Amino acid sequence: MTVPKLPHQPRQRRRGLLLVGLLAMTGGGVLAAQTVQQLSSRSLVVVMTRDVPIGRQVTANDMATTLVGAEPGVATVPGDRLPQIVGTRAAVTLLAGTLLSPKATTDQLTPAPQQQLVPIAVKPSRLPARGFAPGDPVLVMPAPDPTTRRIVPTGIAAVVDQVKEPDTDGMVVVDLLVSDMDGPKLASLAADGRVALVLTPRRQ
Repeated sequence: MTVPKLPHQPRQRRRGLLLVGLLAMTGGGVLAAQTVQQLSSRSLVVVMTRDVPIGRQVTANDMATTLVGAEPGVATVPGDRLPQIVGTRAAVTLLAGTLLSPKATTDQLTPAPQQQLVPIAVKPSRLPARGFAPGDPVLVMPAPDPTTRRIVPTGIAAVVDQVKEPDTDGMVVVDLLVSDMDGPKLASLAADGRVALVLTPRRQ
């Protein structure tokens, strides 16, 4: 019995299959190289796993570590520094799922010695359009009383500690840190409700 011979593949077709194989191998090598490069550019950083309100102590259960790609301009805390963060306090409200920034926690409590914290409720129209952030230096200026012609006293220097969302009346409460000498005076001005906050330059 004669076994029929299979037709020979044209030489050009064999070359085409060989070329496809080489391209597949090359593509796989490039993909592997890209994967290695991406993994090498990722770093271990600290991420929040639970919400931590401002001022509360941060515990180990509030944080974890994760691998992220390096993003220019984004400040993060290296994962090996997690034990050093435990026991510090939240300088701002920390939200679960967000990367921890270096300035988000602090060892200092407010108010510090010889300081007082005074909350002031102001209208949004008396705040800068860009808003305030913790640490902003401000000058508290009494708004003139339209019913009198008394001279407006000199403003009081303060530092923003925290800014709350507008309440149901549309007022924004700003917690200000002032010297213990200016605390009672600022509280008296805040009770009148006629104050404006002036943003001043940060010290370098």
